[in-house]
Amino acid sequence: MKADLMKSMAFLEDKARFKALFLLLLRSPEFVKSDRLAAELGVTSRTIKSDIQLLKEELDKIGITVLSKRSKGYALEIHDTEYEKQIKEFYQIYQSTTIDSEFDMRVHYILRRLLTADQFVKMDFLQDELVTSSSLRKELLHVKELLSEYGLLLMARPHYGMAIQGSEYKKIMLTIRVYKHFNKVSNPDFGIPAYNKLFFCQPEEKNKIRKVFYKTMIKSRVVFSDINAERFFIYLIYFRNKQQLTHLAFPKLAFRYTQTEEYALVVEMIQKLRNQFSGFEFSDEVIEFLTYIAVISSDLYRFKDCTKENYDSLIELGEETRNFLLRELSEALQIDVFDDYTCIKDLLKIMIPISLKIKLGVSDCIDLGYENIREYKNEPLLEHYMFKLCESFQEKYGYKISTREQHMLFNIFLGMLNRIILEHRKLKLAIIAIDGRLSTQQLKFNLQHYFSEYIEKIETRVLYELDFLKEQSYDYYLCSNYGKNMTIDYAPIYFAEADMTEFEYVDSFRHIFLDAFDYDKIMPDLSFVEMNPKYKFNHFPIETYFQSESNYEEINLNGRNQIHVYFDLQSKKEGIQIFSFPKTDDKNSDGQEYYLLVDLAIGEDKQKLRMFLNIVNSLALDKGKLRTVCDKKEATYSHFFL
Repeated sequence: MKADLMKSMAFLEDKARFKALFLLLLRSPEFVKSDRLAAELGVTSRTIKSDIQLLKEELDKIGITVLSKRSKGYALEIHDTEYEKQIKEFYQIYQSTTIDSEFDMRVHYILRRLLTADQFVKMDFLQDELVTSSSLRKELLHVKELLSEYGLLLMARPHYGMAIQGSEYKKIMLTIRVYKHFNKVSNPDFGIPAYNKLFFCQPEEKNKIRKVFYKTMIKSRVVFSDINAERFFIYLIYFRNKQQLTHLAFPKLAFRYTQTEEYALVVEMIQKLRNQFSGFEFSDEVIEFLTYIAVISSDLYRFKDCTKENYDSLIELGEETRNFLLRELSEALQIDVFDDYTCIKDLLKIMIPISLKIKLGVSDCIDLGYENIREYKNEPLLEHYMFKLCESFQEKYGYKISTREQHMLFNIFLGMLNRIILEHRKLKLAIIAIDGRLSTQQLKFNLQHYFSEYIEKIETRVLYELDFLKEQSYDYYLCSNYGKNMTIDYAPIYFAEADMTEFEYVDSFRHIFLDAFDYDKIMPDLSFVEMNPKYKFNHFPIETYFQSESNYEEINLNGRNQIHVYFDLQSKKEGIQIFSFPKTDDKNSDGQEYYLLVDLAIGEDKQKLRMFLNIVNSLALDKGKLRTVCDKKEATYSHFFL
């Protein structure tokens, strides 16, 4: 079945932009507008519309329909759900590896060309090969950025051209990084014969070598992710084809690599391959290099394996770099994150491979080619600090944390924040039975069933009983909607619709139990400021509202409604001000702009930090909520969550 799919989808393999377009549509659960597709792929909307028409003709042949709707964009329709599932499984692991804009493709072509050239390459040669009259200035700037991640330099000599200068092992690592087809494609054509030759292997023999490789991996305690396993396999093919290697020029590392399980795996693997195939007579230097790649590729799931006995000096540097990140995060969030043992363990697992790359002086990664694998938009504050941490880390250790590693860090930090459990008190509830006690039974059952952890006691009362109680000890009163027609002086009170379903009851009562968390007691007072309409088209001077000697940071929640959040977590005087334009009769909530000025003194109070995060995340999830908050101008936090 997989072979049939590969054959039917083969028309995409040598058309990178069409494949990118197809995968963007395949991933999206809804229609995607042409301007968004154009922005993702670095082309114009007109090009997208032309590409869609051509793609539509090809996809029709294999039972996939491209739908188009005015003002909504494009979407894929696959009537056979099993067929759709097979296609998504086919692209599940490797779908993002070859998605590049035309700009990216030119950058990688230049790198591949320079890395395999045995002499200087002139600019006009590159322009001819790329069929462009462009100066390639932007492309070369990006080439230099990628080279700098590996400590390599782009050397240019007048009348001669360009060449890459630096250690051989660094060139090899970059050569593999820009291979990018870690998806079992037999022999992809990169349009550069010298580069193709480095990775060529007859398909039948390649499958046999891969089988030996996988069998050895399965019996080892060392585990690679699928994508890392495929990359390691590419390294094996590369070294098999590159028999005449010069000195790799490793730095002398304080790391006894021969004591690692990865070294034992590499030695065993090479011996098995040598017994069955020619070309695997690798030198000790190559075996050392492959061991380094194996350590970098290891999926260190078991914390008990992260010991000095296994990884020698990498543990010391791993702990140092981990503690640097945790100190920076503690300072940023104003809480102690060192007391989260799970975070400490998981972070070390990431920092061990990174520590080896720091020692080697390379910021190596698997270039997936399509960075938006995951979105951080529902955790904007964590995203803000994570990127700042990565910048600080690069400044301190000279290592650029890759997009993939950022994803892993994000998940670890998110887990730590999610383990901050908000304390809550239990509420005393009174159900007012104005139509008899039996009429309240279902309501009482649902409350006890879904919200028992928030309820200290729940009692059914009639109004005249309440009137004669000497002491009112209830936190909340609940009554049927008919009670709105009566004079009931008990507060806070919630009137429940009589015809609500069970789940509607549950959803409508959630805001009642927000009171149990005491947001309004723990968080500072909310205040509202109306902005002059003249600022709709001019800069609003939010700075004039800043507290003196405060250091504010800014995050923007972008969308149709723009929300600018300025916050200081070490404020001397607490308060949250919400700035909005005057309310109008326009029922369309799109296009509004808001400012939040947040002054908090977190002071190790994890509860307060968690509450602030919840508020910001809630607005990031639904930016329209802020309009409701501003329209009501009720100084209560419950509206952020309703």
